[in-house]
Amino acid sequence: MDYDVIVVGAGPAGSTLARLLARHGVRVLLLDRARFPRDKPCAGGVTVRAASHLD
Repeated sequence: MDYDVIVVGAGPAGSTLARLLARHGVRVLLLDRARFPRDKPCAGGVTVRAASHLD
């Protein structure tokens, strides 16, 4: 497979970047060394407004 961009790290910054690029038609591969879903997702401090941007 061919990708325009490979984003390493699927934390908040990496996943946001990958999503924004994909929305603009960029072929993105998002990599992270952790397995998903994680045992403890790090989203306890996400506001409703911020979460609405993730859908």
